[in-house]
Amino acid sequence: MKSQPRKRMRLGELLVAAGVLDETRLKAALAEQRKWGGKLGRVLVDMGFVSEDLMVKALSKQLGLSRVDLDKATLPQNVTQYLGVDVCERYGVFPVERDDDRKILRVATADPTNYEALDEVSFRTGMKVEPVVAAASAVDRAIRRYYYGERTVPSDTLDPSAYGLRDGQQFDLNHTPAHGVMVAAGRDGASPELVEALGKLEQTLAAEVRALRSLVELLVESGVIRREDFLAKLRRK
Repeated sequence: MKSQPRKRMRLGELLVAAGVLDETRLKAALAEQRKWGGKLGRVLVDMGFVSEDLMVKALSKQLGLSRVDLDKATLPQNVTQYLGVDVCERYGVFPVERDDDRKILRVATADPTNYEALDEVSFRTGMKVEPVVAAASAVDRAIRRYYYGERTVPSDTLDPSAYGLRDGQQFDLNHTPAHGVMVAAGRDGASPELVEALGKLEQTLAAEVRALRSLVELLVESGVIRREDFLAKLRRK
């Protein structure tokens, strides 16, 4: 049986309370989320308002939860038996430990305030779910590494295999072609109008990348596509 709804602060409110985000930036991120979709945490990171590392530390401190670095943690060999990959992808969680005697499942998540998702995982497994905080990108990498057998490397860039770019392509929101041209234009004394136009181009390009990421997330979480099928199709092109 699902637990009763719990009073909670939302992710954005917690980050504001922790002093790592202000109300103005939160409102801007929420507006971007309403426009393009996706998880608020990812939107905040993509917009450069909060780093993943700072977000993990802030949530851990505010909620009194442990945090885990999934890229470095030593996990049980049978960790994929704890939870189905469809559940992991839909709710953005990754199993890290199971206590069968106490019927407790510990899962890594970038948003431990998403109690609806945690309750659903508990309902599906019949176990009490205890969250630990991890970076969203690390959760994605862990899913691809443990469930799909992919070789993953932590990176500050958007991961091509997860969001539709072909193998070998990297897309860094701070090193797009438009960004490079804009920096060069400013350095070379280009007119303010040109610099402004290039800045708008960079913002548009970044928004399109966020929209693509959100679309893939939505399709996977809704069960419309499976990540493994999506990646296989990309590799054939």
